[in-house]
Amino acid sequence: MKIVRSIIAFSLRLVNLTILFVYFTFKVINSGWIVAWLVVKGYRGENETLIEYQPQSDKSWHIILLFNLISMTPGSLSVDLSEDRNIIYVHLLNSNDQDDFVKTTGKIERMLLRSLGNSKTKN
Repeated sequence: MKIVRSIIAFSLRLVNLTILFVYFTFKVINSGWIVAWLVVKGYRGENETLIEYQPQSDKSWHIILLFNLISMTPGSLSVDLSEDRNIIYVHLLNSNDQDDFVKTTGKIERMLLRSLGNSKTKN
């Protein structure tokens, strides 16, 4: 019985990881096209901003993984992590995308936590 539960849990994590991979790949490609279009239009970075993102996880390696995923997405760059690991400082190419960034990154983080099998998050 315990082995069956382990197999089911592993299978669910694998499905969640696959969903995360597909979603993240779509977001990277979409962001790449948007940044390419900005470059073609001659965008000079007049509307960039630095924001704070608060990760949901309390584990260091989850936060670092999210930090790197943010940096892999065109148009956003993780700049620094606060000493208490409660805030990731992110540079955005377009300040109008703040709400979309927070919403999308929160969704990616929830998918990441589900695929890693972590249900413990900060309150």
